[in-house]
Amino acid sequence: MKIKRNRVILTMILLGVVMTLFSAALNTMSYRKLQADTVVHSGVLNTTSAVRKMNYALSFGKPINKFYGLTDIMEGIAALSADIIGVEVTDSKRERVEAIGDIDEPVRRTTPDEEYVIRSDGLYAFVDFDGGEMILKFDKESVEAATREYLEYIARVSLAVMLTVIIAAFASCFILGGEELTVKRMRITAIVILVASQCLLGTFSMMKVSSAFDTSLDKIAIMTARSVENDINEVINKGVDYDEFTGLEEYLEDLSLNIPEISSMEIMTEAGSDGDENKCINIDVQNKDGINLNCNYSIDYINRKKINNAIDIIILILIAIFMSLETIKFLTNHIEYRDNRREKELYIPGFRLFVFAEGIAFALDSGFFSVFSNKMFDAMNLPESMSFLGGMPNTMFSVAVLIGLFGCGTLINRFGMKKTLIAGIVAGILGYILCAFSPNLPFLIVSRFIFGFCDGIIVNAIRLYAASQKNQEMHNRLLVEYMAAINLGVCCGVVIGGLIADVASYAVVFLVGAAIGCLCLFLIFIAHFPEKQENEKGISFFEAVKELRIPQVSIFMIFVVIPLYMASLFVEYTFPLFGDEMNFSNSMVAGLLMVNFMIIAYLTDPISEWVTKRMRTRPAMFLYMLFQTLSIGLFVLTSSIWAAILAIIFTSLWDCFGMVVIDSGLDHVEGTVTEQSTLLQMVFGKIAIGIGPIAITSRLNKGAANATGIIVVALVIGLVVYGAAILYFKSKDNRAKEVADNENKK
Repeated sequence: MKIKRNRVILTMILLGVVMTLFSAALNTMSYRKLQADTVVHSGVLNTTSAVRKMNYALSFGKPINKFYGLTDIMEGIAALSADIIGVEVTDSKRERVEAIGDIDEPVRRTTPDEEYVIRSDGLYAFVDFDGGEMILKFDKESVEAATREYLEYIARVSLAVMLTVIIAAFASCFILGGEELTVKRMRITAIVILVASQCLLGTFSMMKVSSAFDTSLDKIAIMTARSVENDINEVINKGVDYDEFTGLEEYLEDLSLNIPEISSMEIMTEAGSDGDENKCINIDVQNKDGINLNCNYSIDYINRKKINNAIDIIILILIAIFMSLETIKFLTNHIEYRDNRREKELYIPGFRLFVFAEGIAFALDSGFFSVFSNKMFDAMNLPESMSFLGGMPNTMFSVAVLIGLFGCGTLINRFGMKKTLIAGIVAGILGYILCAFSPNLPFLIVSRFIFGFCDGIIVNAIRLYAASQKNQEMHNRLLVEYMAAINLGVCCGVVIGGLIADVASYAVVFLVGAAIGCLCLFLIFIAHFPEKQENEKGISFFEAVKELRIPQVSIFMIFVVIPLYMASLFVEYTFPLFGDEMNFSNSMVAGLLMVNFMIIAYLTDPISEWVTKRMRTRPAMFLYMLFQTLSIGLFVLTSSIWAAILAIIFTSLWDCFGMVVIDSGLDHVEGTVTEQSTLLQMVFGKIAIGIGPIAITSRLNKGAANATGIIVVALVIGLVVYGAAILYFKSKDNRAKEVADNENKK
């Protein structure tokens, strides 16, 4: 099939412009967060000496509300930086003791690890000390000014990239091309141009981020010098001459231990020169000229930070590339399908696009919802004994998912696939809108419960729809498209939602999710889901439970489904815990998890096709379990970083065919219905995912690798029982076949 050259050029230009603007928006949001990090981190350095003094005084048993001179210390902190516009000190109960400057409204952290929060009136950073907490309020203007400067820069770069795309589109279509081009050539050309343009945009963005990071290092050194200058002058004001100072080297050594960017500091009487590894700053010491502080940077720490910044940019580039690839795939597949598909047939390109968009919507709030829920709990001023209420929105979400799972088959039987999906999407839109405008925790719990129906209905309805296909090739095709699209969507949604939350608010993320949900309503009709259930026998959870009376079904659910779904927790649960033990940055963990998403998304089709054409279901399932056991087992035995990374890669490869054949694992068993066994599989899978974290957490004090051993034990037991069952039932089938053959001969 061919398409006119002018349409190809116009399509590639439009895609290039849209994807460039999208990528520029992502990079701008990321850069704004980097600037906020810099302002907060450099400003918090002002509290180092103050915290040391307060801890020393409080060590004698003096309560914080009796600490004389607290106001002077707080005013000294605010005077060190123009960005600090307010300081507040709270006691151990997080009640205000003293406040200065523009910090009228009390702002509290929701988790012990939360460094700062961004609000419309400023940035609030949190610093712990022995008797309580110090809250610094920063002016956002420096962040906004730096963001505006970056926006101007990225706009110029984006314009250059757009022009490059236009030139490349014309050149690729006119060179060795006629008036019409094949769809294959259009697909390859568009992919090459868009991927290259995103890499180009990412390279320039990385250069700007690297320059901003170098500037932040100098700012940290300058803030450190001002802090040292303030401490020295404070001692001089008490009557000690500078030449009589003792313990200055120890003081600088202790100070540098609290600043990861600086490895060491030294006082110099002669002005030194700045270099890539140091910064020399003049400090104004009373009655003394020519005093300089030389700050030596920690090269190892800085290199790690640069690598993390690079990974962040690469992740943003990959997300833009994923979006580009999905758009190209939809357009080119649409051209190939539009003239050949039957009227009542599912439209595969629309189906994939629908799942991809839903994956994005589902994952938008996954990176911060627990924090948002805890903030709602804190706002109610309830006692700590009721802190479990902070997790109730997640709990009610899971309950709604299970209800949606149990009722999904009934809805499909009664209203058909299309109306069931519409009901699920409407529940998701309503849930997101209610989350955005939730005034309190009870309202949020109800909102999250409603949203849970969306997940419970849509995901399970699509799996059941794939299972209902009588054509095995169509069944596998739908599962492959589903796995690829949902993984890419979740991968993009987590990052996009996190960036929006950082630069805007949680409410905006929920509203964006609702908007994507509205798009999904339209995509349901594009995908052309059937109006009615076509199967003679309906899908019922109670009918599915009856299949457990068949021994093969019970063995499969207990010893195959549960261990394999527990094995999936290695990637989404225990690997991040291991990364935290190994001091992996969030960027490093996210990057490795994206490798998992990418492998499943782009290799599921070829790998599953290769396996299903060459192997029967039972041997393929046995190999899947064996490979998962060996991959995760290697990590458990060695507890090494490389084993963990290899396990991520290998388990992703096995999932490419395993999660496809698992839906067909009972097709050979007489008396089972694929839709019912699939529904049963999803129920047991939810049970495994529910009990897995509890079993892992109970052993977490021995290390993440050791805790993961419970997964390997479950896989080994399942492997032995399933292998024995295969041999037993195979021999039983052979004996029955021999008896039948003998009877036929007689």
